[in-house]
Amino acid sequence: MLIKDDYDIFARHLDRNDLKLIIMCSLALMTFGLAGVGTIFLMRLFSYLAAGRDPSSTHGISLIESSRLGGLSIMLIVGFYALGMILLTDYTPGIVRSSQELALWSAIFLCASLGLIEDFKADFLSPLLRLFSKFLVFGLLLGFWPALIPDEVGVTGIDQLLEVPLIAWVSATVFCVGFINAFNMSDGANGLIPGIASAAFAIFFLEYGRPIEGLLFFACSMFLIFNVISGWFFLGDMGSYGLGAAIAVYGLSGVATGHFSASFMAALLAYPCLDFITSIFRRVAAGRSPFTADNDHLHNRLHWQLKKQFRSRVVANSLTALLISGSSAGIVLFAYIFSWRPAFSDDWIFLFALQIVLYATVFRLAARGRPTSQFSEAV
Repeated sequence: MLIKDDYDIFARHLDRNDLKLIIMCSLALMTFGLAGVGTIFLMRLFSYLAAGRDPSSTHGISLIESSRLGGLSIMLIVGFYALGMILLTDYTPGIVRSSQELALWSAIFLCASLGLIEDFKADFLSPLLRLFSKFLVFGLLLGFWPALIPDEVGVTGIDQLLEVPLIAWVSATVFCVGFINAFNMSDGANGLIPGIASAAFAIFFLEYGRPIEGLLFFACSMFLIFNVISGWFFLGDMGSYGLGAAIAVYGLSGVATGHFSASFMAALLAYPCLDFITSIFRRVAAGRSPFTADNDHLHNRLHWQLKKQFRSRVVANSLTALLISGSSAGIVLFAYIFSWRPAFSDDWIFLFALQIVLYATVFRLAARGRPTSQFSEAV
């Protein structure tokens, strides 16, 4: 009883933000030790910057002012630890050993840079220019390195089309650009895209065992903890463009080399892809441009239902993200770790089909009682 009273007195004297920082540092210490704690403090410093800040409700979910520089913090953290490995060990980065790796990461960096410009000054680059730039980057990358393009995806008809080099190149380029946009569109709830990215890079690290995947998993996991608990940060365009580009290329390459089946990648990345396709059809059916922003994604609908149950401005937001990322990429990570099926098996199509049914069900149920006036708000 005395201990509980002392704790209550201590908690009352703590600022709420200080308590969040303590919780984040504790989780970081338990998962990644002092490196994790140091990363949390670096992210906290970044969240203080005046540049790249958005007012509340910009994404239709956030109820507090937050920073768009999460992607920049992830890039700098990965770069910092990679530099430490280079200086303190005999580690040689892949971009030094392989011209293909250099081209691949250059493409990812260019996409991330497009997002960074938008994070600092919104609409500085027109949507058409950004779209053309991404098509140009991936068109050149896949044109020079066609080995990144899968020869087959296990679907009769599509496999025959992929035997035509031009069709395969165009299809792969459109996939990469579309997936980046899907990732960006889903960046709204605290921890949604970081959760999916953390699961993806955990799988890539377990599959390949290379330091870069480990560093990306570490940075995304620390950002996930920071983002979910505090709500002070979100990925911004740099984070969603950069991570989306990296995961798209990993996915293509993994399917091309036979490490992963197309159905495995579909199950792993189900949410951003399903939500992107649903949004396009929904907008066209409503007589609007498929590229106009709105506030009627599944995460918007689910958040609207959850915020009626919680008083905290952050809890409903973060719970929305954890439920979605956990029931999509999280389930795939769990099944992969416990060897439900080999990653190259086509049986993952059954899990993907289940995710489609789950998405459609929750999308419909979460709309109950929600005013239609909210659908047209900026996302």
